[in-house]
Amino acid sequence: MNIEGKLVKVFDLETGTSKAGKEWKKQSILIEQDTKYNAEVVVSFFGDNVKKIKANLIGDIITCNINLSSREYNGKWYHNIDGYTCNVTDIINRDEKLEESNDLPF
Repeated sequence: MNIEGKLVKVFDLETGTSKAGKEWKKQSILIEQDTKYNAEVVVSFFGDNVKKIKANLIGDIITCNINLSSREYNGKWYHNIDGYTCNVTDIINRDEKLEESNDLPF
């Protein structure tokens, strides 16, 4: 399954150690879809897949290959949106963003 939208935010990298002693890492991104309702979606990348979101800039239109899953815990259901790939579909105003960042006072 794919999801497409504008990259709005890249959250801080989370790391830790599992009960089995394995190191893990997770990074999530916020995507704003072009839909009328519930436009914002958080997609989480785990392990080596974290590297796949590093090249994207805020404002780019991206497409992510995702897996939706649900699990039950204490009678409540929780949903996950796990990302596997993330590709830039369209670069929105990247030249303008670069010009703004190079706006030196001298």
